[in-house]
This record gives sequence, structure tokens and C-alpha cells, in this order.
Amino acid sequence: MGGVFGHMSHIYDNPYMTFGQIKDVMNKASSGELRGTEKTDGQNLFVSYNINDGTVRAARNKGNIKAGGMTAADLLDKFAGRGALTDAFVNAFDAFERAVESFSDEEKRELFGPNTNVYYNAEVMDPANANVINYDKKTFLIHRLL
Repeated sequence: MGGVFGHMSHIYDNPYMTFGQIKDVMNKASSGELRGTEKTDGQNLFVSYNINDGTVRAARNKGNIKAGGMTAADLLDKFAGRGALTDAFVNAFDAFERAVESFSDEEKRELFGPNTNVYYNAEVMDPANANVINYDKKTFLIHRLL
């Protein structure tokens, strides 16, 4: 994963983990105490919502966030002419927009802040736009926080 967040490491990607930390992960995994998710391999997209103008926003880098995020038109312009990648981002953005429209104004403010303050790290996976892993269905996955 790239974008604003950078690469999301596998356990073996982290050269700073101590043996004790690795041992702790293995002990928790073997005793059923480890809570985790599958590491996915899609195209990174950060998403938010602007309360002030009622638009969904996206970001691929810190500059996008600093500028208040990209609108649907901005996202389309940024990825125009890239075939399946364009379609994957536009379709995911549309799906996110439909989901956010179902929230109350209070929920939107709580989830995204008063001025596009909170962005969620997500991945766009589309069989027509495979990254490294070939997925069999379109998925827009917002990563959870623990």
C-alpha cells in the first residue's frame, strides 16, 4: 500500500521488531488471542467528507489532504485515461459517496470532523485492475483501527 500512509508492512517487513515482540505475536496467535485481518493488495485511497459543502473527498498524498481533498471531478481528472485504474477509483469513490449519503449530519460530523479533518485509509480492489493479487470481486475496503 502506498499513498499518504506509505507501505503497510507484513510482520517480516518490519526490521525494528524485537525478538520479544515477534515471540509475543506468535504466542498470541497460537493461543487464539491475536486479532488481525488479511493483508490486502489494492490501490490506496484515503477518503473523507466535507461537511461545509456536502461533498465526499479523496486523497492520494499529503498535498491532496492539505488542499482539502479531491472531489469526484478532481479524482477523475487525476486518473483520466488510465483504463481499468480510472474505473476502479471512480467506482469506489461513487460507492463511498452513496454510503456516506445514508449517514445523518451528526454521524458525518462525528466520523469526518467539522472540516474534512478525518480521512480513512482504504484500498480499492478490482479484478479488472489487478495489482499483485488477482481478486475475484470489486471491493472497497476501509481499514479498521484498533
